Amino acid sequence: MNADDVAVPSSHRRHQIFDLFVDVVCRRKGRQQVDPLDKVNLYLWKVWLPTIIFGISLSLGWVFGGKPQLLDSAALIALFTSKIFTLLNCDLPYLAHMWMEKQICSLALFKGNYVLFQFELRDARTILWQSLILFFFGTCEVSVVIPTLNEGKYVSKCLDSLRRQDFDGGFEVIVVDGGSRDGTLDLAKLIADKVIVCEGRPVGDARNLGAKLAEAEMVAFIDADTVASHRWLSSIRSSLSRPGVVGVAGPTLPYGGSALDVLAYKVATGWLQRFSMVFGLPHVAGFNCAYRRRPFLECGGFEEGRTLSEDLALSLKIRHEGRLLFNKRMVAYTSTRRVRKYGYVRLAMFYLLNDAIFALTRRSLYYPQVR
Repeated sequence: MNADDVAVPSSHRRHQIFDLFVDVVCRRKGRQQVDPLDKVNLYLWKVWLPTIIFGISLSLGWVFGGKPQLLDSAALIALFTSKIFTLLNCDLPYLAHMWMEKQICSLALFKGNYVLFQFELRDARTILWQSLILFFFGTCEVSVVIPTLNEGKYVSKCLDSLRRQDFDGGFEVIVVDGGSRDGTLDLAKLIADKVIVCEGRPVGDARNLGAKLAEAEMVAFIDADTVASHRWLSSIRSSLSRPGVVGVAGPTLPYGGSALDVLAYKVATGWLQRFSMVFGLPHVAGFNCAYRRRPFLECGGFEEGRTLSEDLALSLKIRHEGRLLFNKRMVAYTSTRRVRKYGYVRLAMFYLLNDAIFALTRRSLYYPQVR
């Protein structure tokens, strides 16, 4: 690991900012040294007071989980507190921002754009525990988003591969399910940190929703029928830590395939992806990629409403935000079920025709599901 890849823990940065803030306040009072009592008072009023407010809001949502109006009020309290303490220059916005935009919204029971967040008692306990960890130890480094739909046969292998990562940093796993009926949700809840139900929307929409709820600045995407290599997360962090880099992709090889399968996937996900970046027309496959969260959201994320080429549309947009890299160590292994069903010739003709239509009309063909 390079020296540039070592990040300062968020909790350490928070303590530095808080100490600096206390020092500025004391100097405004005409003191050259920090009075310990001043530090205690500031800590109580500017940290624990809003924390208690958040706790009360969360408790109300916990008890009255079936009443959306009350949960909306809790969200508004969280938003108000976040803005107030931002103006006071307190470092609490880290906590407030996470609770409001990523945690409390997971509790809210509402419908919009065919998205339904389901509330359960155990979800509130998990969110409360994660928020305490976030406050005391800082945010994670990488958020992994996995879209699922009736992937009970494959999702366990995908989640297990993430749990066995050779990675010394913190990361979270977010599963966005499209309404599975085969037990995928039950399997995902055993390992994933967050499980969100988003019915009736394409895979690009699901990935975008996961990125919006992500805690980390680095957001990785992998499909449920794909298995990550042991250094997958380390490779992502190494690449996205470089200055000016906004995205990274890696080779995807067949899981348990033949020699012909290995060669075909090396050409499609290895050589062609790398050459597309060299020529300035990148095509980053959505089932094995990672982006920095801010430029990803600023350019709109994956093209929503598409069943195909949503990753190509994103690649062409985000190339204007910074550099895209190909990391050969960012290896993933995917299922060959689509190849087994349609064959290489039919799939090759389908993708060539789709790319031609997309280049001319910005439209894409319908991508049939294989399950």
